[in-house]
Amino acid sequence: MAHTVSVTKLMDGQRNAAFHIFIKSDGASADLTDYVVIDPALSFDPNLANNPAMTVEEIYYDLAGFDAYLEFDYMLSDTPLWAMSGGQYAEAEFDCVGGLKDRSNELDGTGKLQITTSGLTAGKFGSIIIKVRKD
Repeated sequence: MAHTVSVTKLMDGQRNAAFHIFIKSDGASADLTDYVVIDPALSFDPNLANNPAMTVEEIYYDLAGFDAYLEFDYMLSDTPLWAMSGGQYAEAEFDCVGGLKDRSNELDGTGKLQITTSGLTAGKFGSIIIKVRKD
């Protein structure tokens, strides 16, 4: 078996998109490592997006008993974006500072947003909502 990771597109407009990510442990597998949750080339409606780069504007999450972090995928070395601690609901809004921009397209990046977990063991689950701006 494998962990359950369900990514649901909530909104996909001309400038913004939002996704709900639900994660549940299968009780046997190891933690998620560099699991792609948003791939602009596949996740965005190709008729709406001119450029598959993105900036994270908001993150809302509630992780029951495990931690996770988000990062943009670089071919040589991924760039950590945001750490999420389990055990309580939290939200972070970055649009007031221009958002957390994916700079990977400038170097060797793929534009993908990945998640890595720590402590995703039996009975653990969580939800994340991510709002991005298309750049």
